[in-house]
Amino acid sequence: MLWVRVTKKVVNSPKRTCCERPPLAIVNPMIKVAMKQTIETNAAVSSPKTMRDFTATQRLSLLICAVLFVSACGQRKVRVSIPQPVPVTSGDLEGLASYYAEPYHGRKTASGEIFDTYQGLTAAHRTLPFNTVVRVTNKKNGREVDVKINDRGPFVEGRVIDLSLRAARQIDLVRPGVAPVKLTILKEGNIQTVAARTPVAPAKAMFAVQVGAFENSRAAEDLKQKLEKKYSPVTVQEFAGAKTLYRVRIGEQPDLQSAEKLASELKKESLQPFVVRMN
Repeated sequence: MLWVRVTKKVVNSPKRTCCERPPLAIVNPMIKVAMKQTIETNAAVSSPKTMRDFTATQRLSLLICAVLFVSACGQRKVRVSIPQPVPVTSGDLEGLASYYAEPYHGRKTASGEIFDTYQGLTAAHRTLPFNTVVRVTNKKNGREVDVKINDRGPFVEGRVIDLSLRAARQIDLVRPGVAPVKLTILKEGNIQTVAARTPVAPAKAMFAVQVGAFENSRAAEDLKQKLEKKYSPVTVQEFAGAKTLYRVRIGEQPDLQSAEKLASELKKESLQPFVVRMN
């Protein structure tokens, strides 16, 4: 009969990990010895009883070798990074939609892309990352359109998204001008710009609160100086359009919740704040 002895030292070696394979160096010689003995034993087999004993022993030997082989090939542990969800509130995904066209057609958006209101399925949103793809559903007629966020706005109370003219036509928004909509995030975006075509990981969010937009730069500077007595930082950002606008923004908040809290404080000072994502 064929006997295979497996020592405790091989099986329970405390230094072996699931990713190491040293036991294979021991298993392979054992398999070769077992095969050699099997051939020698097979030559000596002459009776049915001996044949039955040999077959049972052979199966047991192969089973033991298989167990050792599997134990030596343990699965490697892999660390998986779970993507963080886009920071949004219910107010960012439901409200009124509008659209914009001339004189912004052909101008740069906040992301750096050129705005094409006639051919592009794009939109402006205050807090969603650039390149986020959302489905806009007109709650009045059920019509839908998928758009990419590449601009910031609208800065009008109650509105959540500004669509290109082409996107507005697909949900029958042009005639009424505004309509109640629901947004569904289909794909999370990042801050990839026109100059950087290689996909990058979503950047850490940065939010501010916009408290005013002026055509007169002096008016924007006056408000900035007034707010700087209590808040920091306060910036004036220039945006070129049909008319150049000077937008006054407060803070560099690391998350949406902090920005919303700041906006609530600013409402008490008779301001009309809008939380806006800076990237």
